[in-house]
Amino acid sequence: MTPEGVTIHEAGHQFWYGIVATNEFEDAWMDEGINTYSTARVIEQVYEPNYYAQRYFGGFVPWVFRDLPLTRAIDGDRMASYRAAARQDVESTQTFHYWPPTSGAITYSKTALWLHTLENNLGRATHQRIMSTYFQRYGFKHPKPADFFSVATEVSGQDLTWFFDQVYRGSQTFDYGVDQFRSDRSGDSFHTMVAARRYGDGVFPVDVQVTYENGQQAHWTWDGRDRWKQFQADGASRAVRVEIDPRRVLALDVNRTNNSAALDPAGPRAAHKWSLAWLVWLQDHLLTYGFFV
Repeated sequence: MTPEGVTIHEAGHQFWYGIVATNEFEDAWMDEGINTYSTARVIEQVYEPNYYAQRYFGGFVPWVFRDLPLTRAIDGDRMASYRAAARQDVESTQTFHYWPPTSGAITYSKTALWLHTLENNLGRATHQRIMSTYFQRYGFKHPKPADFFSVATEVSGQDLTWFFDQVYRGSQTFDYGVDQFRSDRSGDSFHTMVAARRYGDGVFPVDVQVTYENGQQAHWTWDGRDRWKQFQADGASRAVRVEIDPRRVLALDVNRTNNSAALDPAGPRAAHKWSLAWLVWLQDHLLTYGFFV
């Protein structure tokens, strides 16, 4: 973590652990998890774009890679650690009973990701009212998980049991992707077919978006319950790209690489771009090494 990230995170503990005063021994997610979410959100607002940085020569020389921007869902919410431990524990288990090697991923990362997903789904304004109401109502009162869920339901005006049953009382993983994608000429028009698939056992509503050669788009909303669902459309233009969850509402999706597909892949162009970038980096590193030796 960067010095800025550490400072923001430790300052956040004064609120979620110091003032709200939850029981970290039993429900660590109510401090560390909510605080990880808060830290990621602050960094996104203050330091966007937030680039990948590395320190060399024992940490003495910092280097910022300005062509590698870090997203909140991947870096701030710690998706990599959650993905590796997603099924290891149910978050409602008392923290001291977690499987030790993965307790951090469930406490910190999973909580940040499901809070981020909730924010995307409800809207930032509503989610902000949930967090502020919870903080103001339970300052110095040592709340339990049920208190947070009650506030979320009250403020949002929605029954969120279906969501908390999966992310808190269960160990479901979420993964939606494109199974098939075609756009074939049929007479004077094009027939487009998309088969979206639910690869994980978690259920969440997602949007499906198709983009055509003429720039127009088609949208469908899927409740995400079935294992797969087919979408079809006829139009004057050929479809070139499809995306599942194009607005990236589901921050909990453990595999974003299968969320989109293109009929005109840009793989060679991307490989050319990144190979040139790596060659330049390698050249710079060799020149630096040559200077010191």
